[in-house]
Amino acid sequence: MPRPYGRCMTRIALIALLVVALLAGCDSDSADRAGAEKAVKAKVLTMANTNNDLGELEAFDKAVGQVSGGRLRLKWLNEYGKGRDGNAEVNLIRDVSAGKADLGWTGTRVFDELGDTAFNPLHAPLLIDSYDLEEKVLSDDVVDPMLNSLGELGLQGIGVLPGPLRRPLGKHPLRGPADWDGARITASGGAQVEAALRSLGAKVSYDNPSVTESTDNVDGIETFVAAVPGNHYHYAFPYLTGNVVLWPRPPVLFAGPDVSSDDLALLRKAAQEAIPGTVDITRSLEREGGGEICRTGLKVVSASAAEVDALRTAFQPVAQKLENDAEDSEAVARIQELSKESGSGPTEFRCAEAPRPATGATIPPGTYRTHITRADAREHGFRWASVVESDPDPKALKAKTKENRLKFTKEGTFIVYDVTVDGTANIGWEGSYSTYRDRITIKGNEGTNMTARVEVDRNTLRFSDMQPGGAHTPEALTWTSKPFVKID
Repeated sequence: MPRPYGRCMTRIALIALLVVALLAGCDSDSADRAGAEKAVKAKVLTMANTNNDLGELEAFDKAVGQVSGGRLRLKWLNEYGKGRDGNAEVNLIRDVSAGKADLGWTGTRVFDELGDTAFNPLHAPLLIDSYDLEEKVLSDDVVDPMLNSLGELGLQGIGVLPGPLRRPLGKHPLRGPADWDGARITASGGAQVEAALRSLGAKVSYDNPSVTESTDNVDGIETFVAAVPGNHYHYAFPYLTGNVVLWPRPPVLFAGPDVSSDDLALLRKAAQEAIPGTVDITRSLEREGGGEICRTGLKVVSASAAEVDALRTAFQPVAQKLENDAEDSEAVARIQELSKESGSGPTEFRCAEAPRPATGATIPPGTYRTHITRADAREHGFRWASVVESDPDPKALKAKTKENRLKFTKEGTFIVYDVTVDGTANIGWEGSYSTYRDRITIKGNEGTNMTARVEVDRNTLRFSDMQPGGAHTPEALTWTSKPFVKID
């Protein structure tokens, strides 16, 4: 007997429904057509950063993605708050607390300006003096109470990462207290840092010294090696005390009040995972920055053991204040215990080798000037707009010529100055040079190497045959377009 028609249709309909369901499953958010898992769409959290790049925080950025399995991603708000009045780090803390950014970071030094002194042991004078010790301390639970203190500021603590070691850089060597007494020192901020410098007899300011402006009112700066070349500090302050670590600058990572507990847990794990990588990046940045400034005539000096002891004695008022606070005293004691366990001693900075003077130096030391024309730019294959793009003044586009300067030193270093229409000379390129017969070899600190033919006629320099690249390089446009005439 034939099967009832309706029953057959019911089976067909059921099969069709199963096929539709399978196809839907294959095209769902959790699988692709081959049945593999699709990437989960990441949740994005904004993170405020006052710097123009991530620097050592790259390790944390990477760790967030790894720990969360790609479910969490950071959107960095670099140069956060640029142009605003007031302390940039204090402004950032207040903005994150108000929910204007999900996350942020600042150095430990700034929190005591907001009444939170819990982080002060981490930048106590001469206490954490090596990267090995800093890594041990920040991997220890000594930082947990410090992070908990952020609740008073409307923040949720994430972690503390290793930061660069800050050292003395001065117009004259800054070794023992006698060298600091009466010296005008630019500080990075924070009440404890200021108190420490004043305990040495220094006069503290917060003006950022610039090589393009007068530095007559500043004798030195407490800074870290990687920050020196980009700010050109070493030209105004050529003496670095290589065996004195004043204190580190550990970054404190924090979240605003609206970040969920689940996200916070992932971020805290990422911060711990990022500690070794952060140390590696910080060391690398110090090596790179140190290599640049060592090639441009930096003078690295050392403090004697007696001078270091005298510094420690002078810092006693700051140490005593920490000792008088029960929680600070406990943290300092733990750091000292970890220091004894590590036995590493201070991380000393040295130049690998002294800069070599120019061989057969036929170029008289001094500053030379030239003017590039619009016709020069066309001849070398450049638009005038690209030649003057670094000048913010609109008048630069209408100018008929552009001034450039070259400075050569007897130590075998050079600086190319990019001069704006208002006469401001900004450093555009720098490095070392050597000459052999009529050829000059130019080695930029960032790794660019060039050669050219040079003709010296009293106070005039003429360059030609710039290699590699021939005439169609920015270097050839600057160096070979017109003769350079000595101005000092």
